[in-house]
Amino acid sequence: MEKWKLFVLIAQVRSKFLHIFVAIPIFLGIIESVNFLFKAFKNTGEVVNSTIAAANQQEAVKLIKQQSLQLISIAAEVASRSSNIRNSVQQLFQKKQRSAVVTNKVLLFFFEKLYKMLAANITLSDAISIINKRTGNPAEKFLTDKLLQDISGGQSFSDAIKSLNIKMDDSVYSIILVGESSGSLATVLGDVVDLLKSKNELKKKMISSLVYPSFMVTFTVVVMLLFVFVLMPKMESFIKELGGTLPPMAQFLKSLSKWFTYLLLPTIGGIIAIFITIPKIRQTKIGRYKTDQLILKMVPFSITVPLFMKTNLSKLMATLLSNGVNTSEALELAQTSIKNEILLERFIHAKTDILDGCSVCTSLEKYNVIDGEQCDLLAIGEKTGDLASSFKDIHKMYDEKLQSTLKKITVSVSSGAMMFAFALVGLLALGMVQSIMGATNAAS
Repeated sequence: MEKWKLFVLIAQVRSKFLHIFVAIPIFLGIIESVNFLFKAFKNTGEVVNSTIAAANQQEAVKLIKQQSLQLISIAAEVASRSSNIRNSVQQLFQKKQRSAVVTNKVLLFFFEKLYKMLAANITLSDAISIINKRTGNPAEKFLTDKLLQDISGGQSFSDAIKSLNIKMDDSVYSIILVGESSGSLATVLGDVVDLLKSKNELKKKMISSLVYPSFMVTFTVVVMLLFVFVLMPKMESFIKELGGTLPPMAQFLKSLSKWFTYLLLPTIGGIIAIFITIPKIRQTKIGRYKTDQLILKMVPFSITVPLFMKTNLSKLMATLLSNGVNTSEALELAQTSIKNEILLERFIHAKTDILDGCSVCTSLEKYNVIDGEQCDLLAIGEKTGDLASSFKDIHKMYDEKLQSTLKKITVSVSSGAMMFAFALVGLLALGMVQSIMGATNAAS
């Protein structure tokens, strides 16, 4: 009997596959057919204007003659329903092309190649053309196509870079602008490559140091939720049937899970609301100022944000001054690299004092743009007339300090996350042991 049912099932599946295989050629035939507009005489002498579907014109003529019609004229319909179906099917099965997103990584690879070619005395347009022909990256292809188009249209390289409308640090544009105007584009591209590399390496270090603790915390929370919501209710009902009560630690975990479920949705809603409202608030000048002010009061941003600003500012000033830009123009260009409104306001005050004739060292220290220890180096640079070297030394000091600070922060965050995970594991283990012992005592 079971074999008979199996044979029936196989026959049903087989018939369905046969229907599909029969339907496919018919469907493809419909797709490949074309509508023809024709004019013909009937036997009565009446003129007929109509359409007929066929694979080609010869087949359409045969079908018309089979209807006892005398053909006058025939032409393929410009846009038939079958062609629309065919186009829809083709679009359905076509692979979507990946959007060419120019990321910082793509920019780094492009600038690195361009720097090497310009250093080998290859002209700018030839270097970009070579990169364009050899690249297999769609984003880099888009980048080089756009640059070649703009440069051939008469734009400068710096203007072509700016017109790309991609997310790029303003300091990169300022460095390229200075290098192009001073005729040392190859040299400044080396500085751009170093800048982008240091930022990418810093980002990688931060992410890699936080991946494992994040995984541990997430895994522990998931295991704890499974224990509380799946295993504990079964153990609780089993213990109650035996006349016992749930152990204290298990009750604590149960109440903790209730608080967690009560706060979960409001917390998620609050986070979503923050991510939606903050960008809108920052679109206004007052909102941007207030949020930047709030950021500087929050740990660890109160330490890292000013440190980032001082590191980037000293690097940019060193690059600009070493390429022949005077101090006032360098300050104007460096101003674009500061994103925080509070820090920008301090820098503008310091810049105003410098343009009024005050010392660079005194003005930057007065408004906490540069720390006192680093300002001693600036004082030496002002006396010797070599501010560029002083800013290079300051950048090295700030870069080391930034690396050390970020390392401490990531170690603290990862240690805290690991301690939290171990604490949850300890609570979970204790709750499971007490629940098992409670069930054993109740059974005995």
